[in-house]
Amino acid sequence: MNLGILAFVIIYEIVTIIGVGAIISHKNKASASGEGSFALAGKGLPTSQVGITLALTMLGSAHIWGTCENAYAMGSIAAWFGIACTVMMIVITQITGPWVRKIGTDTVPDLFGKLYGKRMRILTACVMGPLVFGCLCLETQCVAVTFVACTGWPYSVGAVVGGIFGILYVLMAGMKEVSWLNMINAVFMYVSLIIALIAMFLCLPGNGWEDVAANLTNNGQAWMLDIFGNKDLIIGFAIPTIFCTSMFQGVSQMGLQTCIAAKNVKSVKKSIWLAGPVNGCFCIIPALLGMAALALGYFVIAGNSAMMMTPVMMLDLLPHWVVALICASFLGALLSTFAMTSLCPATIFAYDLYGGLYKPNASEKEKTLVMRIMIIIVGILAIVLSNFQPTVVTTINWIFTWGVPMFVMLVIGLCWKRNTVAAVITYIVSWAANILWITCGLQEKLNMMNFHQVYLCTIISVVLGVVLTAILPGTKPGYFKLSKEEQQAC
Repeated sequence: MNLGILAFVIIYEIVTIIGVGAIISHKNKASASGEGSFALAGKGLPTSQVGITLALTMLGSAHIWGTCENAYAMGSIAAWFGIACTVMMIVITQITGPWVRKIGTDTVPDLFGKLYGKRMRILTACVMGPLVFGCLCLETQCVAVTFVACTGWPYSVGAVVGGIFGILYVLMAGMKEVSWLNMINAVFMYVSLIIALIAMFLCLPGNGWEDVAANLTNNGQAWMLDIFGNKDLIIGFAIPTIFCTSMFQGVSQMGLQTCIAAKNVKSVKKSIWLAGPVNGCFCIIPALLGMAALALGYFVIAGNSAMMMTPVMMLDLLPHWVVALICASFLGALLSTFAMTSLCPATIFAYDLYGGLYKPNASEKEKTLVMRIMIIIVGILAIVLSNFQPTVVTTINWIFTWGVPMFVMLVIGLCWKRNTVAAVITYIVSWAANILWITCGLQEKLNMMNFHQVYLCTIISVVLGVVLTAILPGTKPGYFKLSKEEQQAC
């Protein structure tokens, strides 16, 4: 263990998290912040904070160690996750984000309740909360890996320490705390990554990146150097990832809570100029680091672990002060996503289940207390469950596919017609298909490995959603076709 690296990372996180949290918490008390202050920052976030918070909320496990891990199997095409997330940011900031901010809802389940009724609100809440929690477990896994990289600690110890920091990232002052910490971490992160990339050019053994390319070529893996990889990876990974990220985050509480907290619709739309580049460009460097680790034999050195080969290489080759910068910056990005993936299910529980079912007249103070309790609970559960380590990007794409029928029915319900039975059937059939296709091994049994589950669920959702909405009785006009008075009555 290098105590210098550990000390730098711990001090940086304590100073930023505790310092910013204390300042924002004090200001909230002094200003007597009202409705939605903890979960939604009083719906007053400006463009800069919306853009950066969106970027870092979505910049987590899959971007960092997940992309390094993916580079083991697919090379530079792993960076397509960043391309997919750029498309996702366009969908969020230009389409669904302005929609939810204009409508004025506090949660995505509540939005579905306005469209399809109270039962649909509860169904959406009960499914979306666990899905975001699944993302939280993956974030905790990669937070743990970051601590392993900079300390040599056992994985479980890294998960506990990282989980505590992740909880504190949001617990003290909620969304405002997250947004200000993200502003600090975004600057620090990119400065650190630039330094890391320069250091890799200088510290790689032999002829540096030339040897990396030569080793891959000699091992019959020259295709890994091509950003377009091969046809199977484009069809089976790159394109599905664009669909998965855009359709899930375009309708999830995780993707839209920042937009709901924005000052106005204009702030959401303008945020693309920050959210897109900050998030989308990030995957390039982890993909390069992962390919270098593979080419230099660190997969074997790390005990045949694709997840750990890059951290092991960094500790072996880079100066410790560079490793400290990388770990602190990676950790900042991961903790941001940890914070939002714990805040979002807590918000859904407080607003849609506790406030929507148990106590409709609950005050904002009561909801905030419920959210804080839930943040601690889901954080502890994530620490425990993160010890079961699935492949990050593959698992995230499976989770994201659950959002496909939600996205389809949101568009239909807002812009065309609304039918609750059609929505429920579309949800259930699409989710069942996702489970059967992957979890039950149907994809493999039919020898259709390149037919990603997102293709299947998109076809099912569009066909069922359109046909059932068109033919079933009791259909109502789309939300945007109603008058303002009728919209307020929903």
